[in-house]
Amino acid sequence: MYRNALLAVLAAAMPAVAQAETDLTVFHAWPSHSTWQTEIADRYTARHPDVKITFQAPSTDYDEGLVSVIRQSLSGDAPDVFMVGSHLLGNLVVRDMVRPLDDVMRGKDMAALGYTPEVLAFTQVNGVQYGLPWTSSTPVMFYNADLVRQAGGDPDHMPRTWDGTIALAAKIDALGGDVMGMYYTPGDDDWMTQNLLASAGLAPITEDGTIAFDTPKGRQAVGLFARFHAEGGQTAISNTDARQQMYAGKLGLYFNSTAAVRAFEREIGGRFAWGTAPMPTMVEGGGVAAGGMAAVILTDDPEKRKAAFDYVLYGTGPEAQALIVQNTGYMPVNEGALPLLKDFYAEHPQFATSAGQLDRAFPWFGWPGQNGARISQIVLDNMAAVANDQETSDEAAAAMTKEIKTQLPR
Repeated sequence: MYRNALLAVLAAAMPAVAQAETDLTVFHAWPSHSTWQTEIADRYTARHPDVKITFQAPSTDYDEGLVSVIRQSLSGDAPDVFMVGSHLLGNLVVRDMVRPLDDVMRGKDMAALGYTPEVLAFTQVNGVQYGLPWTSSTPVMFYNADLVRQAGGDPDHMPRTWDGTIALAAKIDALGGDVMGMYYTPGDDDWMTQNLLASAGLAPITEDGTIAFDTPKGRQAVGLFARFHAEGGQTAISNTDARQQMYAGKLGLYFNSTAAVRAFEREIGGRFAWGTAPMPTMVEGGGVAAGGMAAVILTDDPEKRKAAFDYVLYGTGPEAQALIVQNTGYMPVNEGALPLLKDFYAEHPQFATSAGQLDRAFPWFGWPGQNGARISQIVLDNMAAVANDQETSDEAAAAMTKEIKTQLPR
């Protein structure tokens, strides 16, 4: 009797140890995202102590992440949740590495949970939902308001066409010294080139199956990149160097993802006035390409799939999306985040520009078949040749058309 009572007292005095029932492995790109990715996981597991989340070391970009996951899948070590570049989602589908979300979405009212049909379409392949958008962005024009004014421009009314933008960049470049007029980043894949096509109203493959670079407007869109260098003052420096020039107040216009807004705010501080403006268009009705990452579930284990989807719902829900916006500049993928961001957007208008472009956003195009990453590199290589005067824009468009055809499914 005494022994049993003593054991009961000792048991009551010992702290309870929560045992994680489900261990989820998560893999994402971009090491710079680790801080807020970890914050989301920490907030989730604080409310779900039965779930443990372990991050794999992040990949340097989306293409490297895809290659890594394909290799892991072959060895049976694929992560449970993978943040794939939304344009590369089709590569997982054609390899049968990812299943539709039908099993875990059953009974969920996604509209009531804050997901619009347009947002859900970002992570669909042939109309089938394979993931949820974890982040979303469009490119924007970053501008140095002081240099714009010195060149005779109006920061409150930035040009809306590429012709007007190039003309302004030329005036900024003419200010002299070590000031550069503009820099349009080639990017790490073909997304920024897709945005030139989108500004001409084109997807990379047109409705009749033509590769856009093989059309008059497509060639003209590639020609814009040549004009940035010939007329707008852009030089063939790295994106990292261009960012440093922008931070130093020596670059007038810079074009990249809105995800860079927080970095600009941090690096520039109050040293000069700056802002963001919508991406210019080449034709009336031209658009932008929406980028970002799709959260997909690779595990087939039923219990893990349920836990993984619950985690993905949290990460794409209002609270986590507000956190992502405030830490990066990405757009929220959940309508429920907008009320949480109202005051933030009022105080930080540079963050709101991208969200205003959603009504003209094209989904990030995924090349058919298994060679999407290879095609992205083909585009990057030829755009670099244009920047370095090794190819004319027409020669680059012709080369891209020819090379891409060899990589598409027959």
